[in-house]
Amino acid sequence: MNKNKVIYVLLVMTSIVSMSSASATSFWVTGKIKTVMVDQYYSGCMIYMDKNIGYTCPANGWVSLDCKAQFDDKSIETANKKFASALAAAQSGKTVKVLVNDLNKANGYCVARRIDVNY
Repeated sequence: MNKNKVIYVLLVMTSIVSMSSASATSFWVTGKIKTVMVDQYYSGCMIYMDKNIGYTCPANGWVSLDCKAQFDDKSIETANKKFASALAAAQSGKTVKVLVNDLNKANGYCVARRIDVNY
């Protein structure tokens, strides 16, 4: 195999590994919010969904909303919006889609990067 082919194969393999590792760090969970918790732990607040979070997260329905803005974009404004959306969804009984990041953990619990309320 010539040098150019070896470099090409290595580049392709590197890009495939990068794509698969990026997709393994975030995943969607769809369900209803059963509990909204505010506390000094777990980055300030959490939601408990009627679905298990799983993967490398604790196998229950708890996920942090990162109200202290310790992860991802570190924006208190975004954290407050996620919390407000979660409250509205819980109060109205709406289904939510939560994008969970299993690399960021707040006291062992995964962190929600995004929350979408289905109306």
